[in-house]
Amino acid sequence: MDGRLWVVAGVLLLLASGVSPQSAPATKPEPEEPDFAFIAGGPYTQLKNSIQIIHQSGYSTRCFPVSGGHRNEDGFLFFLRTEWGITDRLELDVITPGSGSRVRLNGSSVSRELGFNDAIIGVRYRLLSEETARFTLTAGPQVILPTGSVRRGTGNGSPGVAWDVAAAKDWGGPVFLYSSLNYKVLPSADDPTPASAKQFTLHGLQWATALVFRPLERPLASGENRDLHAFFEAGGSWSHEVEPGAMVGSRQGKLLWLVSPGLRYGFLTARKTLVEIGVAAPIGLGPNGPKRGLIVQFQFERLVGKQEN
Repeated sequence: MDGRLWVVAGVLLLLASGVSPQSAPATKPEPEEPDFAFIAGGPYTQLKNSIQIIHQSGYSTRCFPVSGGHRNEDGFLFFLRTEWGITDRLELDVITPGSGSRVRLNGSSVSRELGFNDAIIGVRYRLLSEETARFTLTAGPQVILPTGSVRRGTGNGSPGVAWDVAAAKDWGGPVFLYSSLNYKVLPSADDPTPASAKQFTLHGLQWATALVFRPLERPLASGENRDLHAFFEAGGSWSHEVEPGAMVGSRQGKLLWLVSPGLRYGFLTARKTLVEIGVAAPIGLGPNGPKRGLIVQFQFERLVGKQEN
């Protein structure tokens, strides 16, 4: 998808909203639900000058039978996502991820890698809001920076672009829903094959939906609030990967599916500082997904500005 298609998509979404950015009412002056589940993203942009920080650490493993025992392929993923409200509807996002891998043979480590992945900088605009529409919808472009390592398998050596879309529906009761979609293009990814100068164009698509339940929501007279959210998520990805070869690598598509139950506890102070701590257990489906995994997440949100008029 090139820049012209992104512009067309943005115009269509603006027309679908039925309101202009200037005429849209401001959002309520308090932290929204955290706009990131464990796998699915959410559309709730930060208010002007407010900040949200999301840290997530994940572990996954796959086991294969081999002669004389078993072989494990372990994966590690870490990221820090910072969101800043430029206006009540426009948000700046900075994502700095890292990842690692480890191969174990009969429980003994035989190789490991760890490093930074390609960083992401993007903006998102809230096109629809549940105050005036049936659901909340946010979209925006992203720039992918080649900060990862091709040699370690944590980067592709190419800058890229992406388009991010997220939607949510909160029925005001015990159930709400997140859905997200992200499409990316890396036009000049390096071949990890030693001494190869070949480059590839790589495409990737990620999607996820989170069905979220509120088994506990306890507002206090002091203005504080405690809540417990239960998540059931399903998602997947299709992406190109470059497999190294004897002389030159080859581009291959990889499809992954997974489901993930999770639980998160949140505490909102009277001064509108929101802290959430959660854990999830993703389960891969098919040959490419992790057989089991664990995600630990921490979210912090603080309203530091005033609502726009």
